[in-house]
Order: sequence, then C-alpha cells, then structure tokens
Amino acid sequence: MALVLIVEDDGLVASQMARTLREAGHLPLRAPDGRAGLEEAEDLPDLILLDLGLPDLPGEEVLRRLRNQPRTADIPILVVTGKTEAAARLQRAAEGGIAGILLKPVSRITLRQAVEGALRRHPEPGRETSVAVQRQRAELIQRLIADGPDWLAMDLYRCIAADRVEGKGRPPTTARTWAEIAFKAMREGLVDNVQDIVH
Repeated sequence: MALVLIVEDDGLVASQMARTLREAGHLPLRAPDGRAGLEEAEDLPDLILLDLGLPDLPGEEVLRRLRNQPRTADIPILVVTGKTEAAARLQRAAEGGIAGILLKPVSRITLRQAVEGALRRHPEPGRETSVAVQRQRAELIQRLIADGPDWLAMDLYRCIAADRVEGKGRPPTTARTWAEIAFKAMREGLVDNVQDIVH
C-alpha cells in the first residue's frame, strides 16, 4: 500500500485516477492545483502523479520546487500530461526524480502498471511511515469531528470526500487542503502542533 498524491486540476481525470489507485490497494491524496500539490507533498507521499497543465503554476515549476526542497526532493514523480512538447522537453532534460511520463489519455491498466513500476524502482524506506501517518490522521480526524466546531467538521468531510467527487475539482470556496485543516485545528486549540495532521 502506498500513499500517492494526484496533482490534477481536471476533477473527472483525478477521480478516475484515484479510483484506479484505490482498486490497486493504494491511498490516493488529491490536489487540484500546483500550490495545493506543494502543500500536500509535505505529507511525504510515496509517489506523485503530476499534471503539467495546472491553473495556477506550470507543472514544470511545481516539479522544480519539489526537487529544490530537501523534504520532497527524493519523492518519485510520474508526469501525466497531454502536452507532448513539454513531455519531450522533460525527457530530453532527463529531469532528476521523474519516474516516467504518461501521455493523456491514460488507460487504467497503463496507469496501474506505471505506478507499480515506479514504486518498485523507487522503494521508499518511509512507506510504512506514510501508512502509519494515514492511520494517525484518521484517529485525529475522528477526534476533531467529535470535539471540534461544526464548521471544521464540515471542512474535514469535504477534504476527505474530495477524491470521490465527479466533475471539475473541489468546490472552490469550501473544500480545504490538509494544511489548511491543520492550521484551523491548531487555532481552535484542538491540536498542539500542525505536524499532528501534516507530516
């Protein structure tokens, strides 16, 4: 079981990817744009699926920032894009840390094979840790929902359900990233440290 971050702004594509990953026994985590992807990468996923055509930051810039941060520099990345010229440029540059490039549309079988291949080639010593983090987060979420204010519980539900929603991404004004949830929970005095939620 691996934690796989999907950085993809097309909600339908991201939902299909998440479903394929869940069927393969992995834990998908979604980010609808580059900035959210950089925040969610702080959870140290085992693999990142990165679209190049993001609405806020070019995927190449997200890739560069991930590689320049010591915390995320070694996370393998599968680039998933419909931009053949950009894919060719990345291939020519032999960008470090790219586990592969998939051209859209990507079939479920191709995605599954690419993910499994990338995970085999880049075994993460922290994989057990990321699963343990997910379990710890689940326990903490139960406590926040039970003890926290209603608005925080709603944000939590939206964040959890985001990868199940069909359509064009998360609701723009209500869904939250895990980093936002962490800061709000800390402000409410429900957790002592942001790292309790975001690892």
